[in-house]
Amino acid sequence: MTLRGSTAWGRGRRRPGRPPAIGEAEIAEAVLAVGFRDLTFAGVAERLSVGQATLYRHAANRDALVRMGLDLALRRIEWPDLEGSWRELLERWSLASWHAWEHYPGAVTEATRGVVPASMVELSDRIGLALVDRGFSPRNAVLAVDLVFDLAADSRRGVEAMAATLESQPASVRQAMEAEWATQHGSSEAAAQLRGEMVRAIREDPAAWFHGKLRIVLAGIDHELAPEHTHEEQR
Repeated sequence: MTLRGSTAWGRGRRRPGRPPAIGEAEIAEAVLAVGFRDLTFAGVAERLSVGQATLYRHAANRDALVRMGLDLALRRIEWPDLEGSWRELLERWSLASWHAWEHYPGAVTEATRGVVPASMVELSDRIGLALVDRGFSPRNAVLAVDLVFDLAADSRRGVEAMAATLESQPASVRQAMEAEWATQHGSSEAAAQLRGEMVRAIREDPAAWFHGKLRIVLAGIDHELAPEHTHEEQR
């Protein structure tokens, strides 16, 4: 299920006269080609073989470029269907969101600083309405959607931060953290066990670790937000 909603890209009647050298569709493609981590006006202009002045006619600032790229990225993702219980639905969509951010490195950092494309609003509406159809109040539907998608975004942002290289040493943040936890000796047997578990957590597959946290959040939604008549259905 991909988003097929309307966008301004090439829609409607063409204006009379000479067509523009580029449009939002081409700019969005160029943004994805350059990548969110390395995104600059100069990089996108070079990718499109146009001057930066031409690009500024279509995008007033970097945030506008980000919004175009995010919108296209989210519309290209094959999202799950809306079938099943509310819990199955939220689990599928949250996992799909996690992998969507994984597919476009740097995108989650841009989205979580407040650059929200139309496609993100459409996705949120789609899932929220599906929860309302299953008996959630509008407020509880928004809380549930916010919880699981914030969790996915925060997890992916953390994974990308852990993969970064430290300036002080030729190692990733993940490797440095593992070394710190592994070499420090606990003051008791319980502390040593905790440190061992932390090392295992750092080494664990990030998607699996996220899925474990997601199950806990879903249990909380079941207890605090879900309609009472669905509690037994989820068990």
